Amino acid sequence: MSVPEILIVDDEPGLLALFSSLIQRLGCTVIQANGGAAAIDILSKRTPDLLILDIAMPQVSGIDVLRYVVSQTPRLDAMQVLVLTALGVSHEFRDLMPRVQRWVVKPVMPLEFLRIAEEMLPDDYAGP
Repeated sequence: MSVPEILIVDDEPGLLALFSSLIQRLGCTVIQANGGAAAIDILSKRTPDLLILDIAMPQVSGIDVLRYVVSQTPRLDAMQVLVLTALGVSHEFRDLMPRVQRWVVKPVMPLEFLRIAEEMLPDDYAGP
């Protein structure tokens, strides 16, 4: 198994840096997107193993990113999706819930985040 590629999307630079440093402990390749537009641009060219996605972002939201992911079926079907958000599930989001494997409410403790992300990596990845 090759090293898993993880796309982390958040508009808050501090959280993006924190989540990225945690994922690097798992020996994964980290791709950062500072917002939804950057995430869609990356997803148009790559298929990461895991998408870690904030929902509440200006201009292009996480919901917009999820709509893009759904529109790219089956190309992005193998990608796992972990939503990190301080928001509850809105009516707008319910239609996209089947595409999300895990939903985590912020704030999340770093070790809990790391455990959840590790559980979502491909089964045949043994880690660093």
